Amino acid sequence: MKITQYFSIKSKKNLKGIAFTAFLILFLVISAVQPVYADDSSSNSGSSSRFTMACKYPGQIIEAGEVVKFDITIKNVAGTNTPKKLRVDTFKGENDWEFKFIKNDMKIDRLSLEPGESDTVQLEVKTAGDTPVDTYQLRVSLDDAKLWLYIIIDKTHAGENGVLKLKIVNEQGDTIKGAKVSAFSDRKSNASTVVYSTSDGEVRTELVQGTYRLLVENDGYLSREKDDVVIQSGYTEDVGTLMLERKNFGLDIDTKAPVVTAQIGDKPIFEMKLSNVGKSDDTFTLSYEDMPDGWYGRYKEAADSTSEVSEVFIKAGEEKTVFFEVIPPYSVTKGDYTFKSDVISSDNSSYKTNLKATIKGSSDLEVFSEKYLYEVTKGETVEIPVKILNKGNGVALTNVRIEVSTPEGWKVTTSPETLPSIAPGKKDTVLLKVVPPSNIAASEYKITVKVVSDQNEVSDSIRIDVKENSLIGIFGILMIIIVGAGVYYMYRKYERR
Repeated sequence: MKITQYFSIKSKKNLKGIAFTAFLILFLVISAVQPVYADDSSSNSGSSSRFTMACKYPGQIIEAGEVVKFDITIKNVAGTNTPKKLRVDTFKGENDWEFKFIKNDMKIDRLSLEPGESDTVQLEVKTAGDTPVDTYQLRVSLDDAKLWLYIIIDKTHAGENGVLKLKIVNEQGDTIKGAKVSAFSDRKSNASTVVYSTSDGEVRTELVQGTYRLLVENDGYLSREKDDVVIQSGYTEDVGTLMLERKNFGLDIDTKAPVVTAQIGDKPIFEMKLSNVGKSDDTFTLSYEDMPDGWYGRYKEAADSTSEVSEVFIKAGEEKTVFFEVIPPYSVTKGDYTFKSDVISSDNSSYKTNLKATIKGSSDLEVFSEKYLYEVTKGETVEIPVKILNKGNGVALTNVRIEVSTPEGWKVTTSPETLPSIAPGKKDTVLLKVVPPSNIAASEYKITVKVVSDQNEVSDSIRIDVKENSLIGIFGILMIIIVGAGVYYMYRKYERR
């Protein structure tokens, strides 16, 4: 045999081996991926020598988060009546979907049919609200029978929050206001969100899609938990009504205003309604804690009362109002001061309320002059010093100016025109220069001085006595003397005749 013929035969054998290997690899790949890419050409009634499966409506279009149901008819063609397990396979990561087989409102996972017998079960699929828009294939299997189903998502709620809704009541069905609802995700120790029930007991809040554990708490009631609350993006989950059971001893505190604003020198008062929500009558001890240095607190039965109370008796189901008065020291300055009221029940349960007093300074403007009657001659100027006093605490008077009201024709100038500020306890002076008209009649006149600042304003009046010019008086006297002298002369002259 020639060398060229040998290599030719050898090459042909190698090519056949390579072709066979490639065909084998291609066959394995096609076999592996064929179920994932099964399309509508696949049979909707999977069949085998033992069972058949069929669905009249194998493809349904829904919105993400909705529930879809498929009626599947299964027939035992030639198998035994041994229980067979129902299974659902997915291919696009639908891990947060829920699947269950239902028959006569029962959840089932296996089926036992006599040879020749058929039955219809329902596959219920609850999709997730954030499922992307797409077509999703499901494969249902029983023994060696298979059936392809299709769910088409035409709208998604990805990126949206879901809504939790519930109502909280007591044993009598009365709504509970201010109940604390904490939502925990994935058994975490820190709550994902905390909300409080409204006056009608309602709770409504947004949550990220997921499964939550709810913890409901309220003073005077036993806490309650609810597990496996599923929140879907774009949907409202109504948990319904949750009932809280009262403790033997319990208290609910409703503070009318937990933040009170007062001026320096005043005493902030907090009005508090105490409701005995326990099953038993109780005497509650009234106390406080975390009071700022130098501050003192006391409870009273009325806002204007001078008597102090340290305990209050409340029957079960009834309520009483007390007033918590805090007394700052004389040296208190402006600022926010926080502390807590503490009411203790007979079983030593402590019910604390966070309170805050905001102390502000006061501005008290006063205006006065050295005297309230000034004299001036017609045509001349009178100078009137006006003193302005800030009698307030902690607040300066700013942009202080004087506005003067006078009779028509008068002229008034102020110096300075504006005072930038007057500190608490300090005073300043503004000089008024007042000129009455030259032709005004001599008399007493009133001018009004109004001092205006950013914080306050006050008015006062000053009287001005306008007199005639002194030269006119002298001229008048001279005229009288001249006239008198003339009369006397004429009398003497004609008397002799």
